[in-house]
Amino acid sequence: MYRYSSIIALAGSVSILSACTGVASGAAEQTSPGQAVVARSAADDSAVMRTADAIVAGQVGAKNSDAGALRSAAQTLESLGARPDGDQESNLSKSWSEQASLIDPSTTPPVYRGRALGPSYKKGIVSAGSRVSIDQIFLAGRKASVALVPASPKPMSIEISDGQGKNICARRTSSKPANCEWLPLFTERYKINIRTSESRPVTYYLVSN
Repeated sequence: MYRYSSIIALAGSVSILSACTGVASGAAEQTSPGQAVVARSAADDSAVMRTADAIVAGQVGAKNSDAGALRSAAQTLESLGARPDGDQESNLSKSWSEQASLIDPSTTPPVYRGRALGPSYKKGIVSAGSRVSIDQIFLAGRKASVALVPASPKPMSIEISDGQGKNICARRTSSKPANCEWLPLFTERYKINIRTSESRPVTYYLVSN
């Protein structure tokens, strides 16, 4: 009986292991007690973070009218199966591919083959002195991953809590994507809060799996 209880306790400890990860420079991170911070190399990047990085690269390409950067970002999003969250959202892969073709007609557009669904992304705006709260369900036993992508270099923060209000991850960033990853023990609804200290509204993308 003692041995059985020990195994159950060990399994529970492993199941609730969670992590907040992100790019090393330009972002501060906080974790609640009992959480483990996981160092991540480029090879370990999740599909969510690769999507977030592609969105950053695409935004830079659009600002600089760089057809090659736009094409590369569009192809990355397409290869990951990344798609907009909702019918009203713009498909960045298609729009950036079209922009690249307008800038340089010789630019080859990505081939859309109906790939399996990957991460989803959603554009939003948060005003100073307020917050954007998003409820999202994550499944038990499947790694949850969320990334906040500032549309411009502005101070922003993301906080995630579970159904009991327990803090899962808190990150601050100003330019690079801030990523939170954890392993839910139960299928439940989590709350994602986004804030900024800017005096003017700030645009961002939220990427999740």
